Amino acid sequence: MEKISIGLVGAGWAGETHAKAYERVYGIEVDLKTLCALGPDLEPFARRHGFRKWTEEFEDLIKDPEIDVVDIASPPNLHKDMIIKALRAGKHVVCEKPLTGYFGLPGDPERAGDVSKEKMLSCIRADMDEIERALKESGRSFFYAENWLYAPAFVKASDLILKKGTTILEIRSFAGHKGSHAGYVGSWAKSGGGTMMRNLIHPVGAALYLKKIETENKGLSGGVASIYCDCARVTDGVDKRSIAASPVDVEDYSHLVLTFLDGTKAELTSTDLCLGGLRNNLEIYGNDAVYFCRFNPNNLMEGYLPDDRGLDGELLMEKCDHSLGYQSISLEDELIRGYYGEIQDFMECLRDKREPRSGFSLAREAMEITSLAYVSAEQGRCLKL
Repeated sequence: MEKISIGLVGAGWAGETHAKAYERVYGIEVDLKTLCALGPDLEPFARRHGFRKWTEEFEDLIKDPEIDVVDIASPPNLHKDMIIKALRAGKHVVCEKPLTGYFGLPGDPERAGDVSKEKMLSCIRADMDEIERALKESGRSFFYAENWLYAPAFVKASDLILKKGTTILEIRSFAGHKGSHAGYVGSWAKSGGGTMMRNLIHPVGAALYLKKIETENKGLSGGVASIYCDCARVTDGVDKRSIAASPVDVEDYSHLVLTFLDGTKAELTSTDLCLGGLRNNLEIYGNDAVYFCRFNPNNLMEGYLPDDRGLDGELLMEKCDHSLGYQSISLEDELIRGYYGEIQDFMECLRDKREPRSGFSLAREAMEITSLAYVSAEQGRCLKL
């Protein structure tokens, strides 16, 4: 493809990171054709990132013969229908995590989060089957926007594991936020879950990917043997003070233990209870190496600020309450966290007709494992797969 034309859905935080990443693509001509979003930020966002058109109608994107790729950075409850419509219209698809979810059906309790997690799992599997059929029938490509797989630290650790033939014995990860940028995330009907679906799905995807490449490198078959999960709304009835999390029927804490077929482990935690900025890290313990991947804070730059004069609109550290005192100042955050790398890979895949590092199979497996984790937490037991 000489030029790849993009239709982006969503002008929120995820849409912003994707738009910035397309602007950084090198070696391939990318045309930001149309932005689809709702609200007053539509036109300013489109002009800021150089989109030629903007619209509030999703149909405008899939009917446009010039658009090659529909990039879906909308709320999760819209993902499934948008993916299928875009594929059937002959478009390649980029989709933010999670792939889909359970958002409620007629006859459900008033709060979708009160539905049996086994029922949710069954519905999610049916939806993923429908997406996969549409993907196969379309002959198009699907790209799963799991940025952790493209973070430079993660890429380097993956390369070293393959070169050394390391056996990964344990993976530990912590994904800590103090809530979300999006106001809808307290409701299961909009977000499909709480911190586990929004945050823990990152290290789930990363752990699945690492064990897959490790076992394939040795000519072995891998996979998850068992799942044990605990999740809760820790802030129920608590004076939240500085915590921004406002869960209604979703969890604000989750802890997941995966046991792989070879007996090795992944211990993954996510919370909406983390003050002082994001805390995202991944630790890999092998039989001949240990790697610490720190995504937030990246610690490339530190500073001390006695006041915030002149800093209006300046984001020094995401989800940090203030800019005073000593700060780990975010530097090239979209690069360090893998957003630039994922979009570069997706565009090169279209040009070179190859598979991405992060595609549909990973999106489906991460969704499956996370949905099973909810079943484990609800039933209070370890699930043997």
